[in-house]
Amino acid sequence: MAQPRGKRAMMLAAAVASLALVVAGCASGDGAGSGDSGGSGGSGGSGDGGGQEVFQIYGMDVPEVAELVDQLPQDVVDKGTLVFTTDAAGPPRTMIDENGDIVGVIPDLIHAVGATLGLDTEIEKNTFDAEVPGVESGRFDFTTGTGDFPTRREILDMIDYYKAGYLYLVQAGNPHGVSNDPLDQCGLRIGVLKGTTQESLVPELSDRCVAEGKEPIDLQTFSNVLLPVPLDAGRVDVVWENESTGFMVSNDDPDKFEVAGDPIFAAYLAFGVSKDRPELRDAMQETLQYLMDEGIYQAILDEWGVGELAMDYISLNSDVRADG
Repeated sequence: MAQPRGKRAMMLAAAVASLALVVAGCASGDGAGSGDSGGSGGSGGSGDGGGQEVFQIYGMDVPEVAELVDQLPQDVVDKGTLVFTTDAAGPPRTMIDENGDIVGVIPDLIHAVGATLGLDTEIEKNTFDAEVPGVESGRFDFTTGTGDFPTRREILDMIDYYKAGYLYLVQAGNPHGVSNDPLDQCGLRIGVLKGTTQESLVPELSDRCVAEGKEPIDLQTFSNVLLPVPLDAGRVDVVWENESTGFMVSNDDPDKFEVAGDPIFAAYLAFGVSKDRPELRDAMQETLQYLMDEGIYQAILDEWGVGELAMDYISLNSDVRADG
């Protein structure tokens, strides 16, 4: 995986360094993780500065586009702000920097969307499992790093923008011999984020272990914590981490972490929006497509070192997960 550059690299290093600051907190309490946050941690909106300035990101202008603004539903125009939710626990997609701001690939995309649509943007920190209910209730306009799976598509429309997978992250030296064969993990303690697809896949693997006459898996779920934290603290033997985060921490701290086996492609990540807001859905899809066509989307992903995870086009409600 390509390595991030400049300021992005420093932010990523700070995020990895911050793991040590929360190990003590993670080492206490139960497997449910650190609990709810629900706090507001987003950065302010983008827009075009009232027509005085054009928003720029990585040397590229992001002007307001009238044709896209005209597609917005009136309630959004009147409000003037789009509200997004994230757990900020998946660098380099989303994370908290040294100033307490939510930064990463997704916030950069959000700010570019806001500038294009002439809207302010807010990003609120939440637990991953609370993101979909938050959009359902109307508290947020969009989820952010939500995998586009059929079960979620029954609830929200998914605007796909990023290839995603997961991998097996273990302590350096791979003391439990984890490999591409998932049955190597029978009897181990596996950590996942609460509310992710991985949370449902681990019990299925545990059932396979038992059917093969092996020990069941001890599933540990966590909220509001970077998964390498409980791994480093020895609370779990392996974590099923998202691909970009897993490669980042193993590259930045090889004395502590390594990737066991090959990444597993899972789905496209999506901005999830309520099914009763088709105008907003379509405006978001077309805005992201515009950013892709203009090269802004690719520039953002490249800056964070994940350019190879770019989509070919911005799709809607695409099921790309292979069974088995």
